[in-house]
Amino acid sequence: MSPPARPAARRRPTRALRHLCSIAATLIGFGLLPAATHAETAITGQAVADDGAFLPYAPAPATPGGLCLVDTGVNVNPDTEGVVVDRTAIDGGSGEDVSPTLHGTVLAMMAAAPGNGWGMVGTAPRSIQLVSVRILEPGQTTFPFSSYAAGITECLQLRQRYDIKVINLSLGGSETPSGEDYEALANAIEKASDRDVAVVAAAGNDDGGPVEYPAAFPTVLSVGASDTQGGAFCSFSNRGEGLRLITPGCDLDGANPNNGEPDYNYWQGTSESSVIAAAALTALESYRPQLSFQAGEEDLTGANGGALDIAQAFRNEGLEAIVTAGEATEPSPPVESPSPAVSPQSVTPSNSMTLSSPFKRPRARLTRVKGRFVLTLAGRPSEAQAEVRYLGHRRHSRLLSVLRTLDGAFKDLTLPVSGVIKVAVRYTDPYDIQRASPWATLKLPPPTTTARSRPRR
Repeated sequence: MSPPARPAARRRPTRALRHLCSIAATLIGFGLLPAATHAETAITGQAVADDGAFLPYAPAPATPGGLCLVDTGVNVNPDTEGVVVDRTAIDGGSGEDVSPTLHGTVLAMMAAAPGNGWGMVGTAPRSIQLVSVRILEPGQTTFPFSSYAAGITECLQLRQRYDIKVINLSLGGSETPSGEDYEALANAIEKASDRDVAVVAAAGNDDGGPVEYPAAFPTVLSVGASDTQGGAFCSFSNRGEGLRLITPGCDLDGANPNNGEPDYNYWQGTSESSVIAAAALTALESYRPQLSFQAGEEDLTGANGGALDIAQAFRNEGLEAIVTAGEATEPSPPVESPSPAVSPQSVTPSNSMTLSSPFKRPRARLTRVKGRFVLTLAGRPSEAQAEVRYLGHRRHSRLLSVLRTLDGAFKDLTLPVSGVIKVAVRYTDPYDIQRASPWATLKLPPPTTTARSRPRR
């Protein structure tokens, strides 16, 4: 169960209160305390931090602009069914979310979930509509770089039908793409620019590493993650040369995409930062239909020294009346939230972030069955994948398997005949690098020996 719901106020609860809520949630899960009724957080922490609390309550524009999510697909729930107008997939399959953590569904909610009493309230539910393009295929655990261009191309084919103004890529990788993949993606991004469509991408979650591709392309609006509490970089966010905007990305308010329960700990990452920025840019262009995407990006990046300030960006475009109208209908009065007044490159990273709850060390058992090994795990979290490595002499390590789902045991897990000393296993989240569990290391069981009978004399 999730922590009890908080009142719809702008100030975040203290860390001690969140800790007590976590303990209470554990007791509820064991049936020791009654479950409380959960309520939607009308003004989220990220809306306070990016000064965008007015936007979900502002009058709608004449026509909502389209935001195309190139991701893992989107499932239908009360927070997505009214705002997701099309779902497609580059493999020709269903538009359903195929990721174990429902990554694309989470992003759709973060961008445009309406205030309907279920789940959460997104950045711009009244002013944008969403198109989902799934590029992750069933069984895959990472986004193939070669699929990025295909996703953008699909968005552009749907551009006129849904007035798509922005494409969001909450994906990327630290490895340098091949020349062919790089050229294909560069061409796709150029085609988007030629059609006045912005491409927004997440900088990456490599603990302060350089900006990843596709965010590293000069014409892409690259987005890093900032803390909602003080505006500093989230510890995991990539940064440095090429980063153009920082947006709330840790200590966010969200909700479970399956049941709408509040979820205060899991929601973090430059994926969320990117889609918040993309939603804000789409909304701005919805109210100013003649605004070029370059001018819209300049409004966002220049409003507060490189940190997202949605209200100021709207004011800079002469949309003060929209801000005022939204503030007048907000569920609670505005409260100032600290934000950085310097560029992203000079912000001091915070070392005291409240990170996603890490997975616990796996409860694992390794047995030998007829010359093969069976690895049994108990209590695997539903959103976790299992990473298995074998350890040999001289600290040699080789990846054996990464499985998104594991129903009890690996069947007939085959190990190399020689050189193996131990097997190590841990749980990881394919979309949140902060959630890896400690390794559980197991020695290989010795072969079963049978006493030989002596020949009779």
